[in-house]
Amino acid sequence: MSEKKFEELQKLYDNPKVGSLVQEICEYYATQDDYESNSYQDEIEPPEIVESVYLLFCLQSREQILDEMTLVQKKYPELYRSLCGMHNTLLINMDYRSLEEKCGKKIAEYAKDTSVDEVLSRADSLARSSENLSVAVDKFYSWLHNRAS
Repeated sequence: MSEKKFEELQKLYDNPKVGSLVQEICEYYATQDDYESNSYQDEIEPPEIVESVYLLFCLQSREQILDEMTLVQKKYPELYRSLCGMHNTLLINMDYRSLEEKCGKKIAEYAKDTSVDEVLSRADSLARSSENLSVAVDKFYSWLHNRAS
């Protein structure tokens, strides 16, 4: 990770206007470039699953997340370069249900014997019952790991 990205990430963590989920997403995308080809495969889920989970939970509070990403765009341009594709995906998909369905399908295919409806229902339930979306994502991964094994 470049020195500039690292500095911006440090400042981002101190910014109370950016929630923990957007901070986590920024860190994920900023550090993703540092992995050598397939060196992370044993450590985390495939990028298409991680990105689908992030998008699914961003959709749970879309307007707030878009505001936070716009703030990242203005104040932290180096970090924003890494996540601009995700931000654009959230912006251009005004019919968020189709994006939600697409993400749910990718996740359901990854987890064994899991339907899209189960994925979407679990995401919705966790987003409503958790103290913040980052905690909800962690709980979702626990559930997902139990399903995928």
